[in-house]
Amino acid sequence: MFESRTFISKTRLVAALCAALTIFLTGFFPTAIAETVIAKRQDGARPTLGDLMALTQLRHNKLWYEARTQNWKLARYELDQLVNTVDRIVKLYPAASSVAQATLIHEKTEPALSALGKAIDDRSNSRFEAAFIEVTHACNECHQAAGFDFIVIQTPSSSPFSNQDFFPH
Repeated sequence: MFESRTFISKTRLVAALCAALTIFLTGFFPTAIAETVIAKRQDGARPTLGDLMALTQLRHNKLWYEARTQNWKLARYELDQLVNTVDRIVKLYPAASSVAQATLIHEKTEPALSALGKAIDDRSNSRFEAAFIEVTHACNECHQAAGFDFIVIQTPSSSPFSNQDFFPH
């Protein structure tokens, strides 16, 4: 029991020292230096642009099948997830390869995603298809403008998600 209390006391002491050191360093270092230190520490946990684009592509694929089965609730959920992923891309990688990526996404992708959301909310198959093609085209325009024209997105022809039932329940 005494060893347990000693361990807890040492743990609290170390935590207090870490907190004090953090306050000390951020109080005396310029904010830019503190932010750089924090950014470097978090960089290992930050997804790469490629990781986020792959996630976007998977969500794009799932969204197609959710609408094909008229599971509009799941389609809305997936679209929200897709938009969140695109927002993370804009926040984490506003520029990539000397391209103002955030601007491209705002100009090309956001209007198409908005139209897709309206089609889902209205449960309109025809408007969904048109908006989905518009989103797909916007992705390809961004890739071309960023110099990644070899990455071409298309309407899915099969689902890699055989472990998910897309039909509404």
